[in-house]
Amino acid sequence: MRDFRKLDVWSAGIAEGCSRRTSAEFARFIEIALGSAFELETQIIVTHQLNYIPAEKCAELLAVLQIQQRKLNALRSSILEN
Repeated sequence: MRDFRKLDVWSAGIAEGCSRRTSAEFARFIEIALGSAFELETQIIVTHQLNYIPAEKCAELLAVLQIQQRKLNALRSSILEN
């Protein structure tokens, strides 16, 4: 799945966000990364529904992705609290 390249976009966006002057600006970059994660989640589900990947692989990918989504959300919350 070529959309796993979005993982590179997440890290680049987060790195760019680190250079921003305010926490709110940085948090916005985290929000964008989180949005990309949810897009990827949808694409994984559709890929399974089209029978390109088996249910077990879909569940495995979603489990890993959901961990990353929770981490991004926690990072965003932490940034906004400070």
